[in-house]
Amino acid sequence: MKIKGHGVWDHIRLLAPLFGVIAVVWALRMGLAAVACPRTVWYYISISVVVPICIALAVFLIHIRRFGGYANVVLASLLLVVWSQLLIVTAIAFSALTGIETVYDMPEFTFGMNTPWKHIAGSLTFGVGMGTLFGAAMGCLLLWMLRKMPADTAQVKRP
Repeated sequence: MKIKGHGVWDHIRLLAPLFGVIAVVWALRMGLAAVACPRTVWYYISISVVVPICIALAVFLIHIRRFGGYANVVLASLLLVVWSQLLIVTAIAFSALTGIETVYDMPEFTFGMNTPWKHIAGSLTFGVGMGTLFGAAMGCLLLWMLRKMPADTAQVKRP
């Protein structure tokens, strides 16, 4: 499958540093919670915050490198959201299978789901779906704004 001349692997290569950022934030949050770091420290380290930032950075990369258009933004959003949800699902499954508590099975992060398998199903359906829709909408708006900016700011007349 190619989108604007770029395959999925081309997108993965473009987004590789952003996948790394998401993985580092995930590992940092897991690690800080595991070593009994004060909650105020790790509570604000969130994949839910870093994914939209990474999507915005992906849009800048797509725009600067002339990598494609809106369809490429949607695919980038999908790939980044799926990666983040897979990391979260891995942590939930680890907790369920080993009995070792992680940050993702604490009651305030399970959204009222009484079993880890419901939480996993919610992450893989609602998390991926809504995350991709929100990310794609935000990313496409950002790409549209970037494309509406003048190409050469020196030519913009100032009063």
